[in-house]
Amino acid sequence: MSVSREKVQELLSLLANLLPAKVRHLTGRIKVTPVLKASLVEDGKLEVLPLLRIHHPDGSTSIVDPGDLDHLQYGNQVYLQNFGLVTLDNSPDKLELPVKRRTVLEGEKIPEFLQAHREALQKEIYLIDPEVKSLKIYDQALNMSCFAHAIERDWYWLSFDYTMGKGNVSLLEIIKNRENGKRYLDVQDGWVDCDSPRVRDFLQRVEEIPNLKVNAEEKLKISLLQLFRIAAAATGPLKVQGKAKEAAELKRILKLKPAGALPSLKGMVSGLRSYQKSGLLWLKFLVENRLGGLLCDDMGLGKTHQVMALMTAIQEQGDNSRPFIVICPTTVLSHWQNKIAEHAPCLKTALFHGGMRNLDECLKQGDVLLTSYGVMRNDINYLRKTAFALAIFDEIQYVKNPDTQTHRAASLLNAEVKLGLTGTPIENNLRELKALFDLTAPGYLGGDKEFEQEYILPIEQAAGHAQRGKLSRLIAPFTLRRMKDSVLNELPEKIEDLRTCRLSEEQVKLYREAISSRGKELTQTLKNKEEKIPYIHIFALLNLLKQICDHPALVLGCPEKYKDFASGKWELFKEIFRESLDSGQKVVVFSQFLGIIRMIELYLTEQNINYVTLTGSSRRRGEIIDRFNQDPDCRVYVGSLKAGGTGIDLIAASVVIHYDRWWNAAREDQATDRVHRIGQRSVVQVFKFVTSGTLEEKIATIIEKKRNLLKNIVKEDDPNLSKTFSRDDLLQLLTEPVLLK
Repeated sequence: MSVSREKVQELLSLLANLLPAKVRHLTGRIKVTPVLKASLVEDGKLEVLPLLRIHHPDGSTSIVDPGDLDHLQYGNQVYLQNFGLVTLDNSPDKLELPVKRRTVLEGEKIPEFLQAHREALQKEIYLIDPEVKSLKIYDQALNMSCFAHAIERDWYWLSFDYTMGKGNVSLLEIIKNRENGKRYLDVQDGWVDCDSPRVRDFLQRVEEIPNLKVNAEEKLKISLLQLFRIAAAATGPLKVQGKAKEAAELKRILKLKPAGALPSLKGMVSGLRSYQKSGLLWLKFLVENRLGGLLCDDMGLGKTHQVMALMTAIQEQGDNSRPFIVICPTTVLSHWQNKIAEHAPCLKTALFHGGMRNLDECLKQGDVLLTSYGVMRNDINYLRKTAFALAIFDEIQYVKNPDTQTHRAASLLNAEVKLGLTGTPIENNLRELKALFDLTAPGYLGGDKEFEQEYILPIEQAAGHAQRGKLSRLIAPFTLRRMKDSVLNELPEKIEDLRTCRLSEEQVKLYREAISSRGKELTQTLKNKEEKIPYIHIFALLNLLKQICDHPALVLGCPEKYKDFASGKWELFKEIFRESLDSGQKVVVFSQFLGIIRMIELYLTEQNINYVTLTGSSRRRGEIIDRFNQDPDCRVYVGSLKAGGTGIDLIAASVVIHYDRWWNAAREDQATDRVHRIGQRSVVQVFKFVTSGTLEEKIATIIEKKRNLLKNIVKEDDPNLSKTFSRDDLLQLLTEPVLLK
């Protein structure tokens, strides 16, 4: 009678009732456990042999080779000659071994087997020879070496090696191995897994480098930008080797050091601090190599001063006959003009601005052409015909949107080197950083879609720490950022104080009416994720709510009648303001609403307190700032946040009051740093007002979270509602307040 393998155990159970003695003799009581032996045999092949460990009744064990287990296994039992049917201990119906008969592996099959069963090979059921245990599968390089063969003006002939265990493997070997469809590459004591996430990620970033060329000697011909991309892709520092001259040159390049020492800077009448000299050396390195970059020093550390020194150094070297151009917001044109005249009189400025501007005449008048972003946008067809040695974009975040005419005009500007100055290079969105790099280092960060997939989505949606680190390494050669706390030990302390207030009854009524009449419909729209977010209407409502928090007279459009209404924030302002004046300090007050500025002016006039005001419509900004800083009787500066947040020094003050909150903390920090900067000798007290239970309190919470989002890359800031708040954030802002008086 022939019985199928699957029916054997069923048959034995049936026969056990009819022939119990025979069945007991056949099956016995011995148990076995599966064992897999792995050993290296001839020519480096791997023999994998299935064995059984027999557990004898006396407690001893022995190993037997059952041969082909597929033909001897019946369910959870195996037939062994001399033992009969033995039971597999703690095993499922089928033997849990990767192979059932003697198998010899060679080539890529060996690392595939070891990789697939890496965890299982550590268990007792495996008998692994020491030679096999010593084999390694490497999923990342321990370090990276670069051999410099030759260095030309714009090109580098290099080869790259990676330390993998006890040996080295070249970058080209890994690339060719992948191109041939192989996953594993042999090294001295094992293999490199070319498909591991770390190696694959690194190779992908190297292979994406445009125009990567290999000569017959398998040397890479790369540009400096490509070199920085490869160095950024490495997991550790780049070890440089080669001939003494070439190796020393490459080390200097990778350390971002200029080829020569700084000139004497005789044209500068004021010295540089140590960190400013370091910044100047970095800027000189960029200019020498015709590279752009972003100087992102903290507000108040003298970015303008470092750039003036750079232009002076270029001029003193005498190998440049082309002009410089500085593009900045209109409000700081006079600031640049005054600073250059004061600190670098060797540079002659020409103001290309106003209705009667003439480019040819301006170019004859000065070495440094000063113009605004608006003029650059309107006159780019004229400006692009001039070859500039250097283009400086002050407050470069003005061109953070690549879809604007201003950004396109900046891209068309004909300058050998383009440098951006800003304290906030990332305005809460990585797309803006990409736009700034596309302007100063075109092509370095690749295409928009690739950048979004590689960095934006992982970092901004999932807070990908690995991608954040990669991006930080990638942009590091082209960004320089120093914080005041780390470089200005002599700078006095800055104390921030968040002061809360309550709405008055009049404010409560206005607030609830606004929420009920205009907020409900917008809230329903936001809850429906299929509908587009009506940013214009939401911004209008949020702006209205902020005005209600400031003062009812502001909402009703009658700032002159501010005394007729009650405001919790106004009472808090008067209290803090009087305390500051009584202690003998000068005070700076910022607000984003002209109506509040008008109320403060009326209040100061009534109190016979001397003050100055600066808004977007102010003329002779320099005279206004000078009066506040130099006139001891002028106690107060009142300004709009946007007009007074950049390009001015207010170091005569030691108290800053932010009457209302901007959409982000970075814009407030910019304004505060007009006071807390070089030259300040007093502790700076910063007051920020927040109305409890309102959107101001929620904005403060949301913004504080976003403040830290990108700080490990460069910095965060964004005045644009659509890029600052998500749909959920907006829903939270429009909910009914719970802490109203």
